[in-house]
Amino acid sequence: MKTFIRVLSLVLALLMLASAFVSCDKPDDKNDEDTKNNDAVASTDAQTEEETKTKLPEMNWEGESYRILGREFTEDNFRNFEVDRDEMPEDVVGLAVWNRNEAIKAKYGLDVVGTLEEKPADSAKVFLSSGDDLYDLILCPISSFQAIAMEGYLVNISTLKYIDLEHPCWNAYANEQLTFGGKLYYTTNKFMLQDKHRTWSIWYNRTLARELNIGYLETEVFDGTWTIDRLIEVAKIGAIESNGESGMTSGDTWGVVLSSSGNLTQLLYGSGFRISTMGNDGYPVLVGADETSLSIIDKVLSLTSDPNTCFVNDVRPTTDTWAEGIYNEGRAVIMTHCLSYSSNISRLTFEYGVLPNPKYTAEQDNYYCLPDTSNGSLMAVPSTINNIDKAGFGLEALSEESVETSYKDYIETKCKLQVAFDEDMSKCLNIIFDNVAYDIAYLNDYGGLRKVVQSDMIKESQNIYSRMYDKYKKKATNQINKIKETYASLPS
Repeated sequence: MKTFIRVLSLVLALLMLASAFVSCDKPDDKNDEDTKNNDAVASTDAQTEEETKTKLPEMNWEGESYRILGREFTEDNFRNFEVDRDEMPEDVVGLAVWNRNEAIKAKYGLDVVGTLEEKPADSAKVFLSSGDDLYDLILCPISSFQAIAMEGYLVNISTLKYIDLEHPCWNAYANEQLTFGGKLYYTTNKFMLQDKHRTWSIWYNRTLARELNIGYLETEVFDGTWTIDRLIEVAKIGAIESNGESGMTSGDTWGVVLSSSGNLTQLLYGSGFRISTMGNDGYPVLVGADETSLSIIDKVLSLTSDPNTCFVNDVRPTTDTWAEGIYNEGRAVIMTHCLSYSSNISRLTFEYGVLPNPKYTAEQDNYYCLPDTSNGSLMAVPSTINNIDKAGFGLEALSEESVETSYKDYIETKCKLQVAFDEDMSKCLNIIFDNVAYDIAYLNDYGGLRKVVQSDMIKESQNIYSRMYDKYKKKATNQINKIKETYASLPS
């Protein structure tokens, strides 16, 4: 140790001496460079501060309620936990929600009040059809909102006074995908947490990956090389007959386990597959069974159809064991699951990580993830409210205040249970949340095409998309055309 310290001291002395020579030889150059660097840092800091700065005016709403309708559910993973609390809670995210609402009340005189019901979409249809002014914001399951929007019951969020869609609290990619004909009736942002809780992602066993010489997969995410081919490679490396029985069984070690047969779809969407996309006129259009789509399906099916490398709940092999059980016991490198799995990982005895879905190829621009359409939520402003300005002001205030409170604590504590905080997981979570694919034909199962990619193909282990697309495309096209026709008739 003493030798090391002496060497270190010598190195430091030489560095200081070299610095002195540079300072003597080129004082002006060095000072200019320092000035440039300092100016660049200051400029970046100023830019960040300007981007996050609120444009809301100083207003006092004198204790008025900002009323939110959300979803109650017996299983916590499916309920809206981001709205409010009746009393100061002990859990970290709940406390952040409480403090956020108290800050809004102190700063703006708005009292955030939540009402949770088991079927908020049904309740919303009742009060909206009656014209009742009951809520300023409604949170409903993703797949239920399009029908409500088509009835003209929602306000175009982008037209609301006080709404600043350029503020970092908003999700630009979600807004882009959910704006049809220039009208944004429902979306998400950093206030929303339950939708993030129900986003399909990749959990992986870092400890097992090290033992099998697979490596640290976050590095591949950050350098853009985390692809479906790499996932297939991991599946093969991790498939090990470890329980003494002949053939791969639920008691063996697996490279990849799927918690649901529907996880085929999250891998398809991560690879860039879409049922519909945005057309040049600002409305959705069907992509079709083109060569790219079929190639993506073939590639993903080559993984999920292999009974020797990929375990799929309720499909292969037939067993009472769930994928979570295999992963919990440390016998799976990769598990596909929603982020809500984080509520169950206190039992894990290994180091874990969370990754976005792999790309199709390294050349793909972004990583993409998929929402749970049935149990994830989006938000909308009802058209029956009397004070439209309060609705816009309250939504912007709630969204901005959530960035450094409930959203931050959800990422840094809820997802990581306060025991596994590391910057790489935080980066991966932000990649996941910023790139969720909201494909309108998928969200609403237009023509029945969602069912084809979500369950039919993985059970049949073959690419039937071209044939099923030809069967369902007319119905799906008619449903999308109905959006265009209806939205054109709705007020801006």
